[in-house]
Amino acid sequence: MKTGIVLISHGSKLSSGNDGLFKVADMLRAMNRWDMVEGAFLQLAEPGFGEVVKRIVEHGIHRIVVVPLLLFKGNHVYKDIPEMMENEKAKYPQAEFLYADNIGADERIALIAADRIYEALIEKQYGGKPRIEQPQDIVDESFEIIDKLVDLQSVPELHRPIIQRAIHATGDTEYAYNLIFHPKAVGAGIRSLKDGKNIVTDVNMVKSGINKGPVEKFGGKIICKIAEKSVAEDANRLGKTRAIVAMQQSIHEMKDGIVAIGNAPTALFELIDLIKKGLAQPALVIGIPVGFVGAVEAKYALKDVSIPYITNTNRKGGSAVAVSIVNALIKLAKE
Repeated sequence: MKTGIVLISHGSKLSSGNDGLFKVADMLRAMNRWDMVEGAFLQLAEPGFGEVVKRIVEHGIHRIVVVPLLLFKGNHVYKDIPEMMENEKAKYPQAEFLYADNIGADERIALIAADRIYEALIEKQYGGKPRIEQPQDIVDESFEIIDKLVDLQSVPELHRPIIQRAIHATGDTEYAYNLIFHPKAVGAGIRSLKDGKNIVTDVNMVKSGINKGPVEKFGGKIICKIAEKSVAEDANRLGKTRAIVAMQQSIHEMKDGIVAIGNAPTALFELIDLIKKGLAQPALVIGIPVGFVGAVEAKYALKDVSIPYITNTNRKGGSAVAVSIVNALIKLAKE
């Protein structure tokens, strides 16, 4: 069934005060997940809710999700919008209306607020300072800023540098809240590195970003087979991704080592299958692939394996995050 989205905002007499709603609608349209996304105002501005619903129904869309872009619950959320929906249901009995929750008190709102606070203070705190060009000074300044944006005091001590480096690599403070650590993950990773075991990666971008000097000094290697000829040949023959075949061909190299997956959900799914079959025995899995297809599902599946892991539970991730986690573990192993 086709789905239309109606975003509802309060409305303002100032046209500039209404632009934000249309920008959010544009962002949702760009996701290409729904057939139609429109904005409507409760009062003081056009279009109104009824006009937008009429427009959607005229496009042959009969499932309409109403999303109040209102921060907290009040009369608009509890009374006004439901009454408006009932009126439209009477006009269009063939349409199904679904009422989404309002924005509400959400950690992501707190993170946005923290960013806005920092933006307001940055000119006062750093305005007029000379540009920082020395690499270590840039890193130190970055970590000072991260410490001001997120409070990690309640986080286990060995988890903090890993979270900080993930935030530093991405500029995304959400990693303060959505990285998930198996209780034995950090210890397993440090022991594996100190014992000179290998690091296996899903893509060369992850391999290239890892600080190989300390790894080699410990006695380990950083291995990625995705570009090898045999992997490409087997992938074509089997009709599978090279990431899957690369994991299959890296079973021996990953024993008691670290597997870092930052790009390919199929690599993580395959690794999980290999672990469950007893064919792969890494000491730690860093499963942080990015993407819309399979990434979230693979991360949830990872939490069911017996091997220590570090992951998250949303679409975010990527090579930079995987690299940052590995390099944080390397730094801890050197201490």
